Amino acid sequence: MALLEVTDLKMHFPVTTGMFSKTTGHVRAVDGVSFTLDEGETLGLVGESGCGKTTVSRSLLRLIEPTSGSVVFDNIDILKLNPKRLRQTRAELQIIFQDPFSSLNPRMTIASIIAEPLRNHRKLSKKELRENVAYLMKKVGLLPEQANRYPHEFSGGQRQRIGIARALALNPKVIICDEPVSALDVSIQAQVINLLVQLQEELGLSYLFIAHDLSVVEHISDRVAVMYLGKIVEMTSDKELYSNPQHPYTQALLSAVPVPDPSMKRERILLKGDVPSPLDPPGGCPFHTRCHEADSQCLIEEPAYRDLGNNHWVACHKR
Repeated sequence: MALLEVTDLKMHFPVTTGMFSKTTGHVRAVDGVSFTLDEGETLGLVGESGCGKTTVSRSLLRLIEPTSGSVVFDNIDILKLNPKRLRQTRAELQIIFQDPFSSLNPRMTIASIIAEPLRNHRKLSKKELRENVAYLMKKVGLLPEQANRYPHEFSGGQRQRIGIARALALNPKVIICDEPVSALDVSIQAQVINLLVQLQEELGLSYLFIAHDLSVVEHISDRVAVMYLGKIVEMTSDKELYSNPQHPYTQALLSAVPVPDPSMKRERILLKGDVPSPLDPPGGCPFHTRCHEADSQCLIEEPAYRDLGNNHWVACHKR
């Protein structure tokens, strides 16, 4: 059975106008997302900026309250928990934020930042706290002697390691990685990804790895889900997705990934127009306004999300 099972998750933000804040519409940031995450698995969630990836991550943890759906973690529906039970369950569901600087309190030392989850959830002595902080810093490749420094004294890659150490403090089962390397240099990205892979092997962690760079996701994911305008349009294993992409949107994204061999040329698929507004999404297939394969059926009928075989799920009339 899946460790995390998300079913028909929706997050619609109300749009209000006028003196009395009358609701005139909704921004459909997440509009019916479903997926599972097994123990020790990494699911990559990719898509253009604004497609709803980060909103999914925050909805799973109830950092924002979803409009509807269910999020079942370890046989418990997180969306039905009272505040006390939610606080206990969150210890096993942690998040690594995109910006390693803004996610750390500049007025706190690194020791205080890493120890904060332990203070909130565990009854430990000062000595035990120091020992735990030292252990976690070593685990992510930092020196315990740096514990009394402040975030501004570290590089971007080191700050992200601090964020990882904080996420590991309570021995979670699932870590949501919300574009954890997008703000880092390419060489540092590889180091952080290798660290995450190493920690997963040692601790048996499960990752929901959110990114917009398909080349990054390829190296860490077991399965990949592609999002467009608040919906998942394709999901399959990483090898299947990169060798046999089916949805036109996935094909366009993969065609934009740089090829390291200059003698090889990849035919680019250029998408026309801009991403439609989630405030007023198009009828039919949400991708039809930019799809080179769209026909009259795509304009009026939303495609079913179905399995093409070998657990390869696609929402497209042409497949």
